[in-house]
Amino acid sequence: MRVRIAVPATAANLGPGFDVLALALELQNEVEGERTGEPGISVDPGPGAPDELHDPARNLVVRAYTAACAELGAPADGVHIRCVNRIPFRRGLGSSAAAALGGTLVATALNGAPWDEQSIIEFVSGLEGHPDNAAAALLGGLVVVTPGAPSVTMEVPEELCAVVFIPDLELETALARRVVAGAFTRADAVHNASRCALLIRAVATRDWPTLRWAMEDRWHQPARSALYPAMPELIAGALEGGACGAALSGAGPAVIALVSGAPEAVQEGFMRAAGRCGLRGRSIVSRVRNYGARVDVTA
Repeated sequence: MRVRIAVPATAANLGPGFDVLALALELQNEVEGERTGEPGISVDPGPGAPDELHDPARNLVVRAYTAACAELGAPADGVHIRCVNRIPFRRGLGSSAAAALGGTLVATALNGAPWDEQSIIEFVSGLEGHPDNAAAALLGGLVVVTPGAPSVTMEVPEELCAVVFIPDLELETALARRVVAGAFTRADAVHNASRCALLIRAVATRDWPTLRWAMEDRWHQPARSALYPAMPELIAGALEGGACGAALSGAGPAVIALVSGAPEAVQEGFMRAAGRCGLRGRSIVSRVRNYGARVDVTA
C-alpha cells in the first residue's frame, strides 16, 4: 500500500492577523509513504534536505507519522517515507507545519483513520505549535483560526496572486516569537482588529486597494523589525512596485505581497529594496491555492 500527500506552503498573519489568519499558496511539498513489511521506519528526506533530516528521530515528517500512529493505536513499523521539499526551510512559509501535516496524513491514510479536519488540525497544532499554518495547509484558501471554535476557510478570487521575497538568511521562529509582547494597548488592539475585519472584507468584495491599509500591523512586525531591519524596506518596496498590500510572512524572514495585476513590477520593487539593504534573495510568484492538502492512496 502506498500513499502520496501534497501539502501547500502557507503565509500566516498577513500583517494584522497574528496567529489568526493564514493563506495557502501553490508551492507544495510532497510526502510518500509505502508499507515495506520490513522492521523499522526508513526515510529519504529529499534533495537539499539538511543532514539531520536523514535521521528518522530528527525528521518532523517521521516524528509526526510516528506520533499519529501512536494516537491511533496503530503500528508504525514497516514503512518507508520519501519527501520532496519545495517549501524553503526556516523562511516563514510553513515548512514545519507542512512536514507535520504530511506525516500525520500518511499515518491516517495508511491506517484508514476516521479523523475529521478539525481533529487533524488540532493534532498537528499540538505537534508543531502553529494552528494557522496547519489549518491553511489542510483546508486551503484564506483561513481564520478561532480558539475554541472550528477553523474556517474562504476562497480567494483568482485574480489575486502572491509575490514572495525569500531572503538567503534564516530567522528562527522561536526567537521571532519571543520578541513579540504578550499584551498590547487598547489602541493597538483596536487597530489590528479593525485591520483583520478590513482584510476579510477586501477579499470577499474584491476591494484590492483596501489591502494597503488592511495589511498594516502594530503587534508583531514592529518588534520583529529589530531582528530584521530590512523588513519595513521590503514592504515599502513591494508597495512602490504596485502591490495591493504587503506583510511579513509568518515569523519571516520571507515577505509576502498580494497583487491583483502584473507581478513583475512588484518583484522588481522587492529586488530594489533588497539591494538598498544589502540583502540577497529571490522572489517567486504564486497563485493562492483554494484547496488544501491532497491524499492519493494506491493498493
